[in-house]
Amino acid sequence: MNFALPDVNLVAVLPELILLAAAVGVLFFRAPGSNGMALGTALAAVVLSVLVTPFLHGQLSGTAFSGAIGKDDAALFFIFLADLAVLVALALSRNDTLGDGNGEAYYGLLLFALFGMHVMISARDLLVLFLGLEILSLPFYVLTGFHRKRREGLEGAVKYFLLGSFSSALFLLGMALYYGGAGTTSLGALSSAGQPVFLFAGLAFVTAGLAFKIAAVPFHMWAPDVYEGAPLSVAACISVAPKVAAFSVLLHLGLLYAGSGANFFPWAAAAMAAAGMVVGNLAALRQEGLVRMLAYSGIAQAGYILMGLPLLSPEGHSAVAFYLFVYLVMNLGAFAAAMTVAAPGKKGPRIMDLAGLASRRPFLAFAMAVFMVSLAGLPPTGGFFAKFFIFKAALGEGWLALVLLAVVMSVVSLFYYFRVVVVMYMGQGEGTGDRGVESPFSGALIAFMALVTLATGLLPSPVFHGIQSIFSRIIL
Repeated sequence: MNFALPDVNLVAVLPELILLAAAVGVLFFRAPGSNGMALGTALAAVVLSVLVTPFLHGQLSGTAFSGAIGKDDAALFFIFLADLAVLVALALSRNDTLGDGNGEAYYGLLLFALFGMHVMISARDLLVLFLGLEILSLPFYVLTGFHRKRREGLEGAVKYFLLGSFSSALFLLGMALYYGGAGTTSLGALSSAGQPVFLFAGLAFVTAGLAFKIAAVPFHMWAPDVYEGAPLSVAACISVAPKVAAFSVLLHLGLLYAGSGANFFPWAAAAMAAAGMVVGNLAALRQEGLVRMLAYSGIAQAGYILMGLPLLSPEGHSAVAFYLFVYLVMNLGAFAAAMTVAAPGKKGPRIMDLAGLASRRPFLAFAMAVFMVSLAGLPPTGGFFAKFFIFKAALGEGWLALVLLAVVMSVVSLFYYFRVVVVMYMGQGEGTGDRGVESPFSGALIAFMALVTLATGLLPSPVFHGIQSIFSRIIL
């Protein structure tokens, strides 16, 4: 009887081991005054993960654990982005845990969510992918309702849990169909399995489950209520980090689809992109709350990023990765600015609360204006080149109608993004945007993200070409 030993490679999962150990350890910090220690431990774990990740470059031969885990350069890049998003969320979370005796659980759950993102990004098997998806989702269900006295938070948590459970059921159904068609749950079977109906039907359901994580239309219904009800640092993290993990998986699936000769994936991605741009931008026009507006903005931004999936080319995937990097910086910056003008533990600010902010806090108003201009996709910010690269790649592949729609919707977005700028600089009255606590650290973080947003607009080539070199070496 032959028995094959499993391919155990602990070096391949070293960042994940660090995060898992820290997450478990933080949950045991229950002594009085241990909130700061828990935060410090969580920050140290994520920083250590960021430092260890480049070490894996060149150390792995594509896959580990018998092909269930794959960490090529593209996966390491997305892991770095996820670490960066959670690191910023942790740095901004102090106000959300002030006076709460469960701050340790807050930081532990964020680390568990990041661990799930790592597993998702590295997964090369549907079972491992589902495991990562659930480890990512469950902590965010709890964190959305972390402030138990806020009705909006509890309502958002329930909606997030119910709709998230539905998306998980879709994923499981897809995995079952995939297994029925391929006889395995390994994603590698897709490129050599011909075109069995069960296999592609299964992957359609899997794609739907992943689309929920990026708030792609028609799987977007949870986003506005969750963003508005969750603590702002959690909302900031949810707005970016799960998108990074889900898009990394969708990009990998897109390459496998291309290798199999299937042609329905590009059209499905294009349809979700078009719907996201239209629904997100038009709905954002009617919003009075700043966080709710950012939620619909995130749905629209997901639509723009989805334009890169139908391209199935290294240039298109590089454009998606560049867009995700810029979106991470500018969107987290916008949430960080919103946190400084919101009362701790209360509902996020309304747009009119920012009236006259430029006269009272000029540097904060300028940074917020930079983020709004970048989200609108105007120069000299990174948001302009994020859209430029993805539009250029789409035109090169013949998606003219999709690009024209994206341009029209970008013009529509100017109305609600510039409304924030106009209110800050020309709004009458004193507003109420001075309720938050702006520490020197949060101010420096906002300034740094504004500088990065401007730098990627003034000097985009080094970043984009670096990302291109990464995606030219993708291992399927």
